[in-house]
Amino acid sequence: MQLVMFDIDGTLTQSNDLDNAAFLKALFEIFDFSEVSDDWTSYSHVTDACILKEICQHKLGRIPSRDEVTRFQKRLLELLAEGAANIGRIQPVLGASSILSKLLTSSNYRVAYAGGAWTASAIFKLQSANLPIQNIPYAFSDDDESREGITAIALSRAEQQYGCSFSSIVYVGDGVWDIRSARKSGYAFIGIASGDEAEILRNEGATYIFPDYNNTENFFAALTSAA
Repeated sequence: MQLVMFDIDGTLTQSNDLDNAAFLKALFEIFDFSEVSDDWTSYSHVTDACILKEICQHKLGRIPSRDEVTRFQKRLLELLAEGAANIGRIQPVLGASSILSKLLTSSNYRVAYAGGAWTASAIFKLQSANLPIQNIPYAFSDDDESREGITAIALSRAEQQYGCSFSSIVYVGDGVWDIRSARKSGYAFIGIASGDEAEILRNEGATYIFPDYNNTENFFAALTSAA
């Protein structure tokens, strides 16, 4: 049995730009922070929890309080909802719904979600893109501030929910941090990217990179080969 673990932003949902803009705006509105680096690779971990913590440490000399985190999360979600409403809804990556449907009905694969956003934000994006959530185990930035910790928790929850161990794990992501964390965790990797982003993944060592999920046959072939 193979576990296919998906990142969310840029991997299943076309939400990277919306998420980045909302995060930076929420930082300004809640903390009055401006001139914040949006080079996410400059942070220890590319997760909402770690990025917010390190920005507060740099700007305030301390980590954010629980109340500050709660207010930030609330405003971030509001801004994501406003942004999604302005464009109609968040679009899924092409073919994402179909590939998830095929994986979820297969006897050879199981699905989990593991991404760097907070849970409420991740679930909102999946719902806005009309992608499945029910009965799919997941872990997000509420669970751990590192991507390796998040994927480990998602794996544990998948093993518990599906009642089995997995012969292999393939992580599907779009960012260089995705392939790096997959490598550290010992997972195979499939990239969802095009143009410069695909070249970055290729330079990082990714073998299988697709612009989307429209070529189902090639994606499943990659799952087999990557394992």
